Amino acid sequence: MALLPPSKMSSAGGYAPSLSPRFAAYVRDYLMDREVDPQPVFEASGLDYTNNEEYDLPLPLDSVAALFERAAEVTNNRTMGLSMGRDFHYESSSVLIVAMLAAPSVGGGLAFLNQYDRYIDSGITTRFLPNGEPVVFSADLMDMDSPDMAQLNEYLVGFLVQTLLIATRTDVPLLRVTFRHKQPATTAALQDFFKCRLEFGAPHNAIYLPSAFLGQPFLTCNKLMFRVLANAMDTYFSMGDKTSGFVSKVCRQIMLEDPIANLDSNSVARLMGLSARTLRRRLSEEGFTFKEAKNLARERRAKYLLVNSRASLTEIAFDLGYSELSAFSRAFRSWVGESPQAYRENLRALLD
Repeated sequence: MALLPPSKMSSAGGYAPSLSPRFAAYVRDYLMDREVDPQPVFEASGLDYTNNEEYDLPLPLDSVAALFERAAEVTNNRTMGLSMGRDFHYESSSVLIVAMLAAPSVGGGLAFLNQYDRYIDSGITTRFLPNGEPVVFSADLMDMDSPDMAQLNEYLVGFLVQTLLIATRTDVPLLRVTFRHKQPATTAALQDFFKCRLEFGAPHNAIYLPSAFLGQPFLTCNKLMFRVLANAMDTYFSMGDKTSGFVSKVCRQIMLEDPIANLDSNSVARLMGLSARTLRRRLSEEGFTFKEAKNLARERRAKYLLVNSRASLTEIAFDLGYSELSAFSRAFRSWVGESPQAYRENLRALLD
């Protein structure tokens, strides 16, 4: 889930919803498997196939959607998204998927995906409802109403089911599968793959599973790898989310406002419909001053922009209200223990 709404991100330097650069690699692999030259397909979608550096940072959601649609046209396959999910090259997996496959069970893998995908793919909102019958896992694109999202929708759901199948080596007992987009002209390939009731024009792209399936073990489980990768993901993506309750609500409010530097407790309290006295009292009950909550919000926003934008360090510093890059760098080092540039480089290495 993006920490800034689309309107904010567009107005504040173009921080549009994005997807992992691995999506470009997945389309490239799909085309090359079918002996289709990827370069003109990428160029028609506004992406430079020859510029490897472009894929070191997240790609705009609309560019990835256009790439999927163009690849479907070139290969004359209107269920290309499903085909990509079903034939996924797991050797090209991101660290998120490698870690998910190392989880102990279906429930653990889905919980891990739900916890961390939002930090890698800001254009996707996941939701995992493990309590109740049936359990639900959804993955929605932020620009869900665009007609160009059908291929991506079907890829996300198809890939998720295929991953569960690979990890458990057993049929996935789907009860229902829903899609946000309108029903396509033919659903034969989708029906053949999912083997359950399909619904289109639904509120979410989602799979519905019996609760008993959450305990199904992953045969790909690797406890040591899972622990190591989970710790790495937490280091670079947690954004301080170990806090909860009122201070997190205050942080979210601060992160949504521009500019952060001019915010004081009175203005934040007014935005939240509280008195400044009540705001300070409730923060104090959780062990925070307003200044500490504001710094925590800055830390979270800085991490978000370093992960999900192409903004320079100077631009990020100004966005957070610092007049000089050096002041931002000192603050970031005090929060994280390393410089903003090192954080960004280590993150890219982790995702490579």
